Amino acid sequence: MNKVFEEAKGIIQNIDWSHIEFKRPSYIVLLSEHLRRSSLFYDYLHKDSMRTIVFNPMELIDMQLPEKVLEKCMESLQNVEGIFVREVCKHYLEWAYLIGEGVPIAVQFKELYLPIIKLFERGGRIQYDKGLLIIGGLTCSRFVSSESSLFEPEDISESYLDVIDKDVLNR
Repeated sequence: MNKVFEEAKGIIQNIDWSHIEFKRPSYIVLLSEHLRRSSLFYDYLHKDSMRTIVFNPMELIDMQLPEKVLEKCMESLQNVEGIFVREVCKHYLEWAYLIGEGVPIAVQFKELYLPIIKLFERGGRIQYDKGLLIIGGLTCSRFVSSESSLFEPEDISESYLDVIDKDVLNR
């Protein structure tokens, strides 16, 4: 397997999946940035409808991974709970594999999953309830607005996310 894929597997395996927190201020920033990056990806592919937050980029670019890579992805997800969380992590691993293999679109959008993976690392999760997604305690539509690509990029550095979380948690 390639280095990027192995690093991504390590990230997923090192997340403390038992640590769950709701409504951290950093989740708003991470969700907004995830929506922006997803919308840019959809725009690039000229996808105007069915822009779901949880999506499989492999399907959108009409690619399939070798069976042994898919098996490695599934092995890495053994401790991951929740249908949507597992699905996002699987897509993240698949995308990492493509990045490591130098697939141009994956390299161009190499940080597509960074915000949502950071949200998971910080204790946020994705759930589905009554037609809405609940991400880290925030309720949102399960669709990405085409206008999300017009958002200004968010600072998702650990230092900034820590500062905004501490400001609210220390009040």
